[in-house]
Amino acid sequence: MEQDMGLSTASGSRNTDYLCAQNRFKVAGLNLITKEVDPLNRRRTVLRLTPLGVRIKNELLNELNGLHNHSSSGVRETREDH
Repeated sequence: MEQDMGLSTASGSRNTDYLCAQNRFKVAGLNLITKEVDPLNRRRTVLRLTPLGVRIKNELLNELNGLHNHSSSGVRETREDH
């Protein structure tokens, strides 16, 4: 993830901590993801959406689909033969 977003490992960790239920300092977060150490590779962390994270993701996708459908509903395709 860090490479995809151009973040350092420390920055990626801090940013994902904010999305968890609480960070390493026990400060409340957004509870959108969980972080687990991969048992097969302890240097790897597996991120998963919580039920709240799934709900918000689905709501966002529905909104985006609605915007897309709304914006294209007034557009007509025409074909002109020359």
